[in-house]
Amino acid sequence: MDRMEHFHGKLFEGDRMLLEDVDGYLGHHDRKNGLKSYFGYFEVPTDRIQVIDGRNIYKLVFDDGRIGSIYTDIHASNRPGQSLAEFHVSGGLHR
Repeated sequence: MDRMEHFHGKLFEGDRMLLEDVDGYLGHHDRKNGLKSYFGYFEVPTDRIQVIDGRNIYKLVFDDGRIGSIYTDIHASNRPGQSLAEFHVSGGLHR
């Protein structure tokens, strides 16, 4: 894995925007078939984290035009008042 890249974007469930100011980090692992497996994390104020359910798939739209379908896992953050959403991208990123 190379260094994680900083990103900014929006989180959607279908066409409904859940979070409009997603600021996080994206990394990847190279796979044997030449494709990449993407993962990352972002923090959300704990009082707003209830919009994310780890059983659903969401659409993460990056400000640079990339789009990925993600699954999340929510954890407590080291920062007070924040929760950490770790995610993995299903099917890669596209424009």
